[in-house]
Amino acid sequence: MAKGKAKTDDDISKWPLERCFEELERIVSALESETTSLEDSLKLFERGMALSQRCTAELTAIERKIQVIVENSRGQTDLQPFEDETDDE
Repeated sequence: MAKGKAKTDDDISKWPLERCFEELERIVSALESETTSLEDSLKLFERGMALSQRCTAELTAIERKIQVIVENSRGQTDLQPFEDETDDE
């Protein structure tokens, strides 16, 4: 594959999340380089947006599944939804 070209042969919906992030990092590096053509930059940007949407959807689904085990005053455990501490900012 030529430098700066986006990988288009794989279905990203089947990729593990880590691979999506690695591909996003590669795309960002290619876009930051001053050697990538405008046409390749546009293809990379489109690919990056698709990867970003894929990652956002999966992270949202994961966040919904996360539950924190909290011990109550009687020593029993209750499951409570995960609360993101960054929401307060």
